[in-house]
Amino acid sequence: MSSSAHPASRSSLFFVSDRPWLSLLFIAAMAVVFLWCSGHDEQRCVQLVLLAIFAGPVIAGRSAAKAIAGMRPVARLCLAAFFTLGAISASMTFSLRHAAYEWSILLLLLLAAALLAAELARSGKAGLQAVLYCMGVACLLYSLRVVLMYAAALTSGIHIDMHMLAVGFSNARFLNHTQTALLPLVVLLCMHAPKRTVMRRVWFVLAAFWWALLFVSEARATILAFGAAGLAVLVLRRSHARTLLQMMALTALAGVVVYVFGFILLPMLAGQGAIGMPSNVVARTAADPSSGRTLLWTLALQLIATHPWLGVGPQHFAHEGAKLYIGAHPHDWLLQIGAEWGLPALLCLLVAAISGIRALAGSGKRIEEGDVHNQQILAALLTACAAIFVDGLFSGVLVMPQSQLAIALVIGCAGGWLHSLDAGMVQPAPSPATRSVTAVLAAVALCTLAWSIAPDFLRHAKGEVLTPTERAINDKAHWPRLWEAGYF
Repeated sequence: MSSSAHPASRSSLFFVSDRPWLSLLFIAAMAVVFLWCSGHDEQRCVQLVLLAIFAGPVIAGRSAAKAIAGMRPVARLCLAAFFTLGAISASMTFSLRHAAYEWSILLLLLLAAALLAAELARSGKAGLQAVLYCMGVACLLYSLRVVLMYAAALTSGIHIDMHMLAVGFSNARFLNHTQTALLPLVVLLCMHAPKRTVMRRVWFVLAAFWWALLFVSEARATILAFGAAGLAVLVLRRSHARTLLQMMALTALAGVVVYVFGFILLPMLAGQGAIGMPSNVVARTAADPSSGRTLLWTLALQLIATHPWLGVGPQHFAHEGAKLYIGAHPHDWLLQIGAEWGLPALLCLLVAAISGIRALAGSGKRIEEGDVHNQQILAALLTACAAIFVDGLFSGVLVMPQSQLAIALVIGCAGGWLHSLDAGMVQPAPSPATRSVTAVLAAVALCTLAWSIAPDFLRHAKGEVLTPTERAINDKAHWPRLWEAGYF
């Protein structure tokens, strides 16, 4: 039954001619991380399994190759140069296994995003709507998990801190990184739901609760990122961004109310101390504005000065930074790539990213003034991309498993929506060379990933305790990068 035979089916969530099954599988994996995983290592295991599954369609089909062929030539060339330089750098490192892992997982994430983009371009508006809806449901179920845990703690008289509120995450920051990418999409769901309906209220409450989680966990980088992203989108889209920004602000104000009543007044009335007082943020910022990042950034700059061309190797800041005993990554994606992959690779990645943002921002010229639906989608996608870019300057949003999946989802949605604008145009098929290169890269990345994680994947999947060597390095705190025991 074709979609043309039944036009009404196009507005349905799931009754589309090309159902986005892989995209929904991607969302399902993120839901598993939200609902059942406990800690960084279990989240990483789910991510690795998902990327291994996605490698199959990339190798066997041409969808990902078509999405890559649809990129701007400069972006395609820069990404090819980026991964080539990364492979050369990895071959010269202290630990080839760790460097190979970082190289392969970033490549597989990119290919997964391309596969999502191709699928969503085919399924069109209904496919994107279905994916966003299922993503929102996953976020909603996770929020219910947090609320139930919090209610149980309050009734039992157990005092919890902000990290315990990030249920399933080893650190509240890792949840914040995921919120950076997904919160604008939740707000978009609220805007697209019919007014004065239950679902609109549900999405509004969800967005407010996520803002409250950001406030209670003192997520300065994420909140700063949303402020910068809002300003950038206002400059780029002007009046077309006003509706989204108003909804972001309105849900944020509602989040303040939830934060004050739910995490300050309620625990105080229950005879417990408030969680995440605003004075804590002020005191922490006054005492150390960078929260120790200055040491990490200084080391990263030293590594760049010493190894400017190829860096110290993918993931090898963890090896070099062990002596600081602060973190396994520099909490800045520009410094991370520059120190580990080298300045030429960083330049290639920046050019590719800027090219993609320009293509996304420029798509506004192809949207009619009265097409409010697509105008709102564009504003939300730009907000998410800009927030990821800014948050990554102060955090490990590029490192953690759930935030990596969230970034890939945003890129996939952006690419798919962008190509869906050209639905009436004939899209050129990828050349045999592009298909072959894409399939070979996916196969190489999959084999490299399997080889790099083989020694300890099963051990972590079973939840076995740290080895004596790992405990010696991670005595009191864990510094995740690949696994929770971050140094090597």
